[in-house]
Amino acid sequence: MSKLAIVLLSDMKDPVKVEMAMRYALVAKQENVLEDIRFYFFGPGVRIPGQIMGDQQALREVLDQLLDSGIATVACIYNARQAGEEENLRKAEIEAKAIGSELTRLIADGYQLLSF
Repeated sequence: MSKLAIVLLSDMKDPVKVEMAMRYALVAKQENVLEDIRFYFFGPGVRIPGQIMGDQQALREVLDQLLDSGIATVACIYNARQAGEEENLRKAEIEAKAIGSELTRLIADGYQLLSF
């Protein structure tokens, strides 16, 4: 079976990419044909939880669905520290850790990476 890692590099400067990344992850999960799906907030993408907490209710609901779906969802701790987003990730209950080497291991393990 195939495995997928979705990497969200965009922030709300490109809201269409943000929405499509999260919605696609949910659709892929619903299709139930992939062995594993993982979702990563990386680079500017670590800003998303903080950016949508206030006035982006529709996207907040999509993020909540993603977090409730069982898809492993992680943000890069280094990017979060640099962007001052650690607290927003905690509030959203998103795990923050170093993910660069994890992404490399996923490729070696046969995951397809899809970036938005």
